[in-house]
Amino acid sequence: MKNLLFFLLLTSVSVSAQISGKVVNQENNPIRLTNIWVQDGSDGATTDSLGMFCIQTALAKDTLVFNASGYKILKEVAEKTENIVLEAYEIPQPELVVLPEKFLQHTIGDAHYENMYFQPGNVPYMYGRFFANTDEIKEVQYVDRVIVYTKSAVADATIKIRLMRMNEYGCPSDDLLVEPIIEHVKRGNKKNVIRVLQHNVKLPKDGIFVAVEWLMTENNQFRPANFVKNENLFEDYRYQPDVMNNKVEKTSSFRYMYGEWFPNDQFQPRNPNAPREIVDPAIGLILSN
Repeated sequence: MKNLLFFLLLTSVSVSAQISGKVVNQENNPIRLTNIWVQDGSDGATTDSLGMFCIQTALAKDTLVFNASGYKILKEVAEKTENIVLEAYEIPQPELVVLPEKFLQHTIGDAHYENMYFQPGNVPYMYGRFFANTDEIKEVQYVDRVIVYTKSAVADATIKIRLMRMNEYGCPSDDLLVEPIIEHVKRGNKKNVIRVLQHNVKLPKDGIFVAVEWLMTENNQFRPANFVKNENLFEDYRYQPDVMNNKVEKTSSFRYMYGEWFPNDQFQPRNPNAPREIVDPAIGLILSN
């Protein structure tokens, strides 16, 4: 009887708390695979093909953060998010690429297999790494391929790759592509090489951020997990894949959480007694001319 009462109480709390809505552009077309964050970091969601979302634990007065590729970030009180219209920002169209007679490639980032992994749990997340535009790569200025090392416990996970400019504060800023790059990740330890040369993305003079964005989609669900919000117990899922980390002498990475970007080096290990290791996500680039 006690178990039954607990179940009914939990169900009633979850239903009364959930927030749902639809995300569209200014032409009223749905924006799929848009991530929505509860600003306190407790939960989030990803829109489906119709632009619909549902956040089970969001409260009416919570602030939701909407961040979609090619659109201005929007923050709104949850009770006002039944219909969300995102405003696109102008992304200059890339110049037509004339392939050179001599084709050059150069790999940067030193991404590799290492027994260190990161995954965000039950909330949307972005993990981005910065690549400077140096004299060493002045002859290879186009992004040919993105390399990401992952470990996945599900058969066919999906991630979003975003290529972004750096703002005046040194953080990731506007997207360089209107449409996000969606990549499928297979189970196990994988080196994912994602072809992007067809997008004609040229390195900005100040460098480029390459970010992995996790999606709260059904195919990425891995393991049920319980968590508490406002003294109420909820059940949710952990999401895949894990992204490998590589040890570095100085980090050049940022994490997106609570609707903001934070430098990677300010995060401490979960175990306070563990040695603090400086890491970057195992992301690399292959550049071409």
